[in-house]
Formats: sequence, structure tokens, C-alpha cells
Amino acid sequence: MNKFLAILFCLVCFSVANAQDDLMKMLEEESAADYETEKVLATFKGTAVINAQTIQTVKKNTLEFNIAHRFGDMDISNKKGSNLGGHTLYGLENASNIRFSLTYGITDKLSVGLGRSKMNEHVDGNLKVRFLEQKESGLPISAAYFTSAAVSFVADVSGNKFENRLSYAHQIIIASKITRGISLEVLPTFVHRNYVDQTIIHPTNASVDENDIFAIGVAGRFKITKRMAFVFDYFHTFSKFRDSDNGYYDAIGAGIEIETGGHVFHINVTNSAGLIANDIIPSTTSDWGRGEYKLGFNISRVFSF
Repeated sequence: MNKFLAILFCLVCFSVANAQDDLMKMLEEESAADYETEKVLATFKGTAVINAQTIQTVKKNTLEFNIAHRFGDMDISNKKGSNLGGHTLYGLENASNIRFSLTYGITDKLSVGLGRSKMNEHVDGNLKVRFLEQKESGLPISAAYFTSAAVSFVADVSGNKFENRLSYAHQIIIASKITRGISLEVLPTFVHRNYVDQTIIHPTNASVDENDIFAIGVAGRFKITKRMAFVFDYFHTFSKFRDSDNGYYDAIGAGIEIETGGHVFHINVTNSAGLIANDIIPSTTSDWGRGEYKLGFNISRVFSF
């Protein structure tokens, strides 16, 4: 009897040991799986850099109110080389553009927005959906699709036909949080305008304006402190008509981002007066080399429901 109990005791101990080993193995596998699928958060702090959209969407049941402002050129010179910036307090007395917008998060990955810009009197509606998530030990990128439709309310647009007032922008935003302090993204961009004036001919290559414009953007965020970062963005437009010989330039922006509670504040310098892709891509006519850069700011406030 005692031998039987001893054998039974050994079998039970062996089974428990195996069960513990199996349980530990399962827990380790689950822990590894959780780590591999852990999402990378806060690639960027706001929904926009300066001229570029970011991968971020507004959270579910959250409303973001945003004000973006571009002052006048800071250091423009006249044909005789005299600096004129001081006469306008380096652009602070002029307003190149201002935009108010509201964006609402339908889900954590889908947001919709509405905005009004001074430039071209544009009223725009937009949508952003994030369809890829960067993982800690998995997918190295996040991706989102952004689109906007804008209608211009300027006094005369080719016979005042409503369809001629419309323009559209589409962007694929591909981003990666390289380290805790460095985030980068690439933005293939397509802009379509229903109406363009094709009576103007390029002075050197004889090209005319086109309805469809392709551009590629890059943007980055470099963390300085816990609540401060350096940000930049740049868009190169692929167009024979839009070059420096014809008075068009690529949009470049650089600035400082400051996070203060529910606010994200950007103070920046850029040569683009436009505040939406429908204006930034086709209508940047200021040259950094001639001091035609503008002080600006973006400020956002979120409200949760």
C-alpha cells in the first residue's frame, strides 16, 4: 500500500511539474505575442506638422478645434535691394492666411473635419483614416489615407460655375517612429482642380497649367524635451509649369512644437501661405532665397465627450 502511494505521489508531482512547465511556456508565448503586437503610440503629437498632415487621427468621441495662421513675408526686399521687412514689423502687420477648423473622431482610426481658409475663401471638408499600425516588434510603419474637397467662394471663377470652384486633394501618409525622439513620414500627394487658367504659357518651356498635380512630401519630428520638439516638412511638386522660372517654389516649413496639457502649439516659419493641400501644392509663390518666408502658428484644443 505504501509503495502504491509513493508511486502515485511521484506521478502526481511529475504531472504538476509538466503542467507548470506547459503553463509557463504558454505565458511566455502570450507575453511575447503581446509584445510583438503592441502598438507604437504618439508617432506625432498633433494631426498636422506645419504644411503636412500627420499619421495621427482624432480619438473617438473627441472634437479638435484648430487655428492656423500665416503672417506676411518677414524679410522681403524690393528691386533696388532695400529691405522692406521693418515697414510691416517683419510680416506681423499682415495676414497671408488664417484657417479655423473642427475635426471629430468617429473612431480612434477615422476622423472627419470642416475648415474655412482666408486664401481663395476655401471651405473644405476632409477625412482621414488610419489603416496600418506600427508595432513594437512587428510592422515598422503606420499608414493613413487623407482626402479633402474644397470649394472656393471668391467673386469670379470662370463664369461662376459651381463645378469650377471645386478642388480635391488625396494623400497617403506613411510614417515611422524611428526612436522615442525621432519620427519621420512620407506623403505621396495628388491634387486635382476642376478649373485652371491655361491661357498663361510658361516663359521658357512653353508649358501650361494642369488640372492634376503630383507631389511628394516629407516631414519629421525631433524631440528636444518631454514637451517640446523640432518639426519640419517639405513638398516637392512635379510640374513643368511650377518652377522658379515661372514664380513657383516648393513648400518648406520648420518650427517648434510645444505640448501644454490639452493644447498642441506650433510656431513655425514657412514660405507657404496655403494651409490646406489644395492651396499648398499649386499656389506656393514665395521664395526663401528672397526672404519671402512667413511666421506662423498652429494651435489646437481637444474636447472629449
